[in-house]
Amino acid sequence: MINKKLSKTLGPILGIMTFMLASGITYTSAFADDTIAAMAPATTTTTSASATYTDNTATPIKDYSIAINKSSEENGIKVTVNSVLATKHNLKVTLKIEGITDPKAIEHNNSLFEVSYGDKDYGFSSTSSRQYADDKTMFLTLEKNNYEGEYPESGNLRVDVVLSNYKVNIGMDVPVDFTNSINKVFTKDITGTIPEINYTLKQLDSDSMGTTVSYTRPKHSGHNIDDNNDFWDSQILLKVDNNFYKLDSRGDSIGDDGTIIGHYSSKLPTYDNIKNGKDISVIPMLYKVSMDDSDIISNNSNKNTSNDSANNLSYEKEFSSSSGLKGTIYNVERNDNSVKVYCKGQSELESLIIASNISLNYNHVKGQKDATIYHYNRFVSFYKDPKDSLGYIVEFDNVDNDKAATLNISYMLKEISMYKMGDEIKLSN
Repeated sequence: MINKKLSKTLGPILGIMTFMLASGITYTSAFADDTIAAMAPATTTTTSASATYTDNTATPIKDYSIAINKSSEENGIKVTVNSVLATKHNLKVTLKIEGITDPKAIEHNNSLFEVSYGDKDYGFSSTSSRQYADDKTMFLTLEKNNYEGEYPESGNLRVDVVLSNYKVNIGMDVPVDFTNSINKVFTKDITGTIPEINYTLKQLDSDSMGTTVSYTRPKHSGHNIDDNNDFWDSQILLKVDNNFYKLDSRGDSIGDDGTIIGHYSSKLPTYDNIKNGKDISVIPMLYKVSMDDSDIISNNSNKNTSNDSANNLSYEKEFSSSSGLKGTIYNVERNDNSVKVYCKGQSELESLIIASNISLNYNHVKGQKDATIYHYNRFVSFYKDPKDSLGYIVEFDNVDNDKAATLNISYMLKEISMYKMGDEIKLSN
């Protein structure tokens, strides 16, 4: 999403606050657990008379994480740095915390999780996710974006954990060498603009933690500070050969000259997916909905939900938006650990919009923590259905066979007053 602007001076403060809030966050599907290998599509190509299509099969994404397994214990709480991973501008640390008797005791007002690395760690766009192995064991993943500085290839990484309810104050220095992951970088210049929101696209960077498209926007003035506010829910699609990936805005900051610097990013594709891409382009997907309207939009996705007992899935087979969009899920396949969703609209644009706004979650099971979380929504790609001119196939991998699940159509999609596809922007060679 295109978020409200963040002041550069607030950046470092907000980053620390996010880690302080880390364990108080509602369970999130934003990040995959390090203990499970993420899956990405590998392509085999078939050609028809009119177009070339891609059938995708799941293959593991190469994991460049470094196993650490360094622990420290205090007052019955054991904190272990399980694994770490860094690229030039991204840092991820996975912690294992054992001995927790009451997960609610680790809330935003009584805990702190802080990670720092290198002399130029200006990272402030920080996020976290947690999972429970059992009632007393929590896995916490912390991530930072450091677009203004670069992380070094090697050095000492610092982890601090404060749990006031348990009287725990643990700090660990971890020697690391990220030479392998930091050097896995694919970069392409972009020459193009998105006039509706006054963005000038600059560069695509892909590494072992995902892909980012950077942009700039002219500095604020009194009359234009909110002139793109109605497009805050917009996206960018990245097309690599025959596969599509959704990039969401990760916020922006203000440079020294007042220019706004922002980034769209996604967990997929990674360096290993994109380095051999022959046809790479950026497609703006512009959705117009005012901030005021979004505050009163309610999720009505359950009104027309059908239960598919054969696949143990619930979803809306047909749905529509206030602006006239009409979509359908016309087929679902669930095999092994994969769910393939076949969807389309009334036009190519509608089909792309629908395919990029479908997510999956597990149905709630009473008494289970993390029961609804599907940790791979940010590792989803989609591609054309070779048997339907308007159809797209959205593939979800690593889906637990034993869990009932629901496919969700973004409720915002149903209330968007205007949507359009911006000009496709080819990446320069």
